[in-house]
Amino acid sequence: MTKRIITAVCAALLVAATALSQDVTINDQVSRQKDVDNGGSGRYRAIVVSEKTLPDFTIYRPRNIQYAARREGPLPILIWCNGACSGSSIGYERMLNEMASHGYVVVGIGAFEMTDSERDDGGSDEKMVVTAINWLVKQEKLVTSDYYHAINVKNIALSGHSCGGAQAIANCANSRVKTLLIMNAGMGGMSMGGATPQTLNSLHCPIIYMTGGTGDVAYENAKTDFNKVKKQAAWADLSNAGHGGTYWNQYGGEFGKLALKWMDWHLKGYKQNARIFLKPELKGFSSNWSVQTRNFSSKENNYDAPFTDVETHTDSVFCHAEADSIFDFGADISSLTKETQQSKIFYNREGKKKAVMPILKEQGINSVRLRVLVNPSPTDFNLSYAKTLATTAKNLKLNIMLDLHYCDWWGDNVKPKSWTAHSEEQLVADVAKHTATAVKSFNATGRLRWVQIGNEVDHGFLWDEGRETRTFVKFINAAHDTIKAINPEVKTVIHVSECVDTQWLTDYFDTLLAAGAHWDAIGLSVHVKTSKLKPDSLIKKVAENVVTLKERFGKPVLIVETGYYNDRSLEANQWLCDFLQLLMEAGAAGLYYWEPELADDYDMGIWNPVTRRPSIALDAFLGLRHIEGAYDAVPSVQKDTRFTDTEYYTPGGIRIAQPRRGLNIVRQQGHNAVRTHKVLVK
Repeated sequence: MTKRIITAVCAALLVAATALSQDVTINDQVSRQKDVDNGGSGRYRAIVVSEKTLPDFTIYRPRNIQYAARREGPLPILIWCNGACSGSSIGYERMLNEMASHGYVVVGIGAFEMTDSERDDGGSDEKMVVTAINWLVKQEKLVTSDYYHAINVKNIALSGHSCGGAQAIANCANSRVKTLLIMNAGMGGMSMGGATPQTLNSLHCPIIYMTGGTGDVAYENAKTDFNKVKKQAAWADLSNAGHGGTYWNQYGGEFGKLALKWMDWHLKGYKQNARIFLKPELKGFSSNWSVQTRNFSSKENNYDAPFTDVETHTDSVFCHAEADSIFDFGADISSLTKETQQSKIFYNREGKKKAVMPILKEQGINSVRLRVLVNPSPTDFNLSYAKTLATTAKNLKLNIMLDLHYCDWWGDNVKPKSWTAHSEEQLVADVAKHTATAVKSFNATGRLRWVQIGNEVDHGFLWDEGRETRTFVKFINAAHDTIKAINPEVKTVIHVSECVDTQWLTDYFDTLLAAGAHWDAIGLSVHVKTSKLKPDSLIKKVAENVVTLKERFGKPVLIVETGYYNDRSLEANQWLCDFLQLLMEAGAAGLYYWEPELADDYDMGIWNPVTRRPSIALDAFLGLRHIEGAYDAVPSVQKDTRFTDTEYYTPGGIRIAQPRRGLNIVRQQGHNAVRTHKVLVK
């Protein structure tokens, strides 16, 4: 780990930028930057930057782009063309910034502008789209670039407003382009922005037109195009928006919200979003939206198929009851309060409306992981937010892992804003104080078992100071010693994103030991989506590394983040069963599924986005492995006067009050006889 120094460049410009944003550039490949809408509402804090090597464009991106790519895989790209074929994207920055916060890299035509007063609009042309693509291709291959292996240059959306929509259409034949979003625009019978009505004959991918009602001057052109194109097409009309859309509303308003759903479907593969457009299911959107689609096949219109449970029978692969006291069957549910605040409803497997944590406990979860940031804005994931969840966990007798982030934004590892001017020694004191406040609060529950000192700290935390090993270790020890002073029984965890590279892992923890770091356990992230290994090979390698790390460092090893695709529930169940078995055989201390309750804006959760019930994937935590196909029919429980007491069990030997759907073990007992047999409930 080497120290990385942020240097100021283009001093005159930076003075103006700093005066407005109170921030310095993220690194020396960026000349200027600013925040919009406090970084957006998505999972990743977004920033707006001017790249030195692309001065005629503005980039909207996650601040820690490599972190976003570790969770999402290489990020999809949106290239944006402006209304009036303008050379400025500032009028759309709230929407484009919001898209970046959800894990996209957005390239807007036009030079960076701190405020609208800087605008010096020389216009633009459609060839600038190609310039942007060529730059992205180079950046993806450049080892020293922020974008190195972090963007997917073959997964691009083109979009634009009005004349900018025509510029996007002008580039629709590019093979890298996977979808178009045409906003308040359409060709109809006219030519502009480098495109003609015939250009649409080269369209090779899905397209959506978004208009603002009959008062939108582009309404008829969009309608004409929609009825003419030969590829999959959608037309979404917000009847009261007009030609100006909702771009300048917070987060881009309704246009930004619906556009994100389309992009997540076509660029990220979020299959649950298909029903928004194909049904259409517009709950949560303005009642003034109307959506039509064309050219989707019958298979594509069967949008719920990926989330329909197949008929299975079940085998027990391990005894949950025996492992419960020695293994953490865990779930990170840090976003749960946000979900309930949005009136999300949850049901258990039997279809009974119920809170998430009790459902998780029914399904074998015995531990929860909760994140705490320093001064987040909005206040999601602050101490008060997380303590409410911890109290519920306490009442359910669930153990707790506290995931302390020493930053204001999840996944950032940059110093909190209130600590930016602090010296190294002040930062050590800040770490101790923040740690003490959170740990004392959580320790009062009586269920605190683990405390993570930072989140995915492959390169330290409290950047830039904390990138240097010596300083990073001072921060670790300040937290560790504080935790031990409060409760010596609580175990500290150092968490890294790497889980496959054995040499990197041993070198990393060897370096910390040699530098005098103190900690109790090792936490690993295991993300199928971003691994170069196939899922089965991935878990075998991770299990091998668990053994290696345990033997080398003499410390417990946990998987603190993992997940599997929510549209492959049977596959997910089998993969999780295999993973849990391998981990227990390797002597791991636990596994935590990352945000199983997320279903609408995440494709690696466990809850079914259609039924709002947990999928069969969650049965893995009970040791139940599903296999496609039903058992031969088994007679139902027959009344028999010899038997006065009937008990029901899962195939794994867990007693249940009533038979569940699937295979049940029935034990009947009378005065002189006991009978045990299987019953299949369909």
